[in-house]
Amino acid sequence: MEYTKFGRTGVDVSRIILGAWQFGKQAWGEIKDDESVQTMFAAIDAGINMIDTAVGYGSGHSEETVARTVKEAPKDCLIASKVMGPPDGITQGIDAALARMEVDCIDLYQLHYPQPRCPIADQVGAMKEIQDAGKIRWIGVSNFDSAQMQEAVATARIESCQPPYNLFWRQFEDDVLPFCGEHEIAVIPYSPLAQGLLAGRFRKPEDVPADIRANNKLMTPEMLARCVPVIDRLEAIGQAHGKSLVQAAIAWTIQAPNITAPIIGARRAAQLHENLGGVGWQLTDEEWNEISEAGKAISADLDFSSNMWGWAPR
Repeated sequence: MEYTKFGRTGVDVSRIILGAWQFGKQAWGEIKDDESVQTMFAAIDAGINMIDTAVGYGSGHSEETVARTVKEAPKDCLIASKVMGPPDGITQGIDAALARMEVDCIDLYQLHYPQPRCPIADQVGAMKEIQDAGKIRWIGVSNFDSAQMQEAVATARIESCQPPYNLFWRQFEDDVLPFCGEHEIAVIPYSPLAQGLLAGRFRKPEDVPADIRANNKLMTPEMLARCVPVIDRLEAIGQAHGKSLVQAAIAWTIQAPNITAPIIGARRAAQLHENLGGVGWQLTDEEWNEISEAGKAISADLDFSSNMWGWAPR
């Protein structure tokens, strides 16, 4: 495993972070807690030293499962969680979060989404209040645009930013990512595999499952037809390095400017082991630039105005 500095904390974080949405089980079908624990143990054993969860992942079930696993693990592992709601909900809810995770202090606590009709300064101010009380170590944000980031850093020290980011979702690349680089804010993007598209699972419209991914604009017949040749090219690049498409997509993300560590989801240890192969190698500059330009051309034609993920309205 490779490591890099996490913002200005002085702490080293692994170049990939394990995401724990699936461990909440809600909306993920049949997932057994024992299997989730084994996946997390495998991640920690491989050198991953941060797991990202949220109270919204199964109404706290993911938090409980992650915390119990980390407590029993033979190696240290940081816990990152997320919360959303009005400021009084943040300040009043932290004690329940600490109780769920059986800790006195959460390593990284992030605002999951900016709340509408509530000043960013008030939301971040509530996070600063619980930080000053010693209940969280670092404040992070997720799904914040550049204007919201500017307001956040004017209120408190923000240590991390978690935007959606992959070869085809580049909407934060020209403003949020450079801003984070300038302010030494760690960027830990989610969905580096574009909800499975960059794993090669969906090459035809009929391959797209009738779940949340059916609303992903990348999965429409027209956009999918444009994405597949880019995916095929990335797969060929990976094969030239002895790597899979998944590993090439992860390596591309790690190699992007201002990226600290992408968040990777895995239901089982076997999936995790493939993801680990995205660390420790690089695309050549020519390969990275070629595939980046192809992906950005598609991103430029996606409408992110209604939502930051490029999803079609329900």
